[in-house]
Amino acid sequence: MKFFFLILFLASCGQFRPHAPAQEKRFFSLNWAKNLDPEYVTGNLPIGLGAPRVFNDLVYMGSMSGVMTAYDVETGRTIWSKNDKTPLGGPVEFFKDHVAYGGLNGRLFVRHYLTGKLKYAIDLMAPIESAPFFYNDKLLIYLRGHQIVHLDAETGKVLWVYKRAVPVTTTFQRTSRPLVSGNKIFIGFADGFVGALSVEEGLLLWETKVVDQQKFVDADLNPLIAQGLLIMGSPSGELKAINPDSGAISRSFNVSVMAHPFIRGQQLLLGTNDGEVVIMGLGGEILKRVKISKQPVSAVTWWKDTIVAASFDGYLRAIDPLTLTVIDSFALGYDYSSIFSDLVITDEYLTLYSSRNRLYVFR
Repeated sequence: MKFFFLILFLASCGQFRPHAPAQEKRFFSLNWAKNLDPEYVTGNLPIGLGAPRVFNDLVYMGSMSGVMTAYDVETGRTIWSKNDKTPLGGPVEFFKDHVAYGGLNGRLFVRHYLTGKLKYAIDLMAPIESAPFFYNDKLLIYLRGHQIVHLDAETGKVLWVYKRAVPVTTTFQRTSRPLVSGNKIFIGFADGFVGALSVEEGLLLWETKVVDQQKFVDADLNPLIAQGLLIMGSPSGELKAINPDSGAISRSFNVSVMAHPFIRGQQLLLGTNDGEVVIMGLGGEILKRVKISKQPVSAVTWWKDTIVAASFDGYLRAIDPLTLTVIDSFALGYDYSSIFSDLVITDEYLTLYSSRNRLYVFR
């Protein structure tokens, strides 16, 4: 499948493509950037799959070298840095005065957000590559071994574990962010199913298959709830609208997307596998669409009244939402660099982490 070959190509390419400095005012104004590429000797280049997070004017970013750092969002100055001695592939989650994040050795770290002081660390026995999810004084951790761990956020005590047998051996190894609504946890699995777990016990309440292929069927798009329906799916199939009570599929959207869907008002903002940016009504009607790349769009968001999209051709683009014309672009520095996780926005800043392990902060 084309995603598999894209990922293999990303791992083998590294040709730097410099871009000329801007001579006029542009939409993308780079505030600062950091090169967090780990040292390597030979073989495939390490691919960055993580994302930054911003909290109280600090940017938090873990590296594949095992270092978690809090930077001043305005200046890029390091506020604190801790070497956790394991590659850090997932973003942090904030709760109260703390940040929680995990490493590829399966260890979960909880630190004070301002000082980096360790509150506790526990071993969960499988790689942590996604952000913990905090709600009602609890943490949900999605592990690579197809397990979901439910913790007391204050103490780290494990309350329950849901483990799923996944017979599919060829997966993207990307996980969706859990969504908690009422007494249910909605989540996608690597075997092409979407499911609902009970909050209290982690019991599977229902499951629904959303893609019918043999490989790369991960239902790893972040779930949304709109007009009473659960919207999620797999990059290998069409986006689905699902009844959150029964799991029945109410409708299919006639698009396949790798970028996590973004909802704005009564519209979905989508980046497709065909290199398009699509604005779609919640009923599935396509309102506007424009092709911006020959490669899939990997991330989309809305920032400063403008659509921002990243694609596998190594570019970040700003798109006028009325005309869908590209008003600015920014080369991420290497051929076929991309964004595999989130474009993180605040009112003033756009932060992102490229597959070549570069952290960018725009304002």
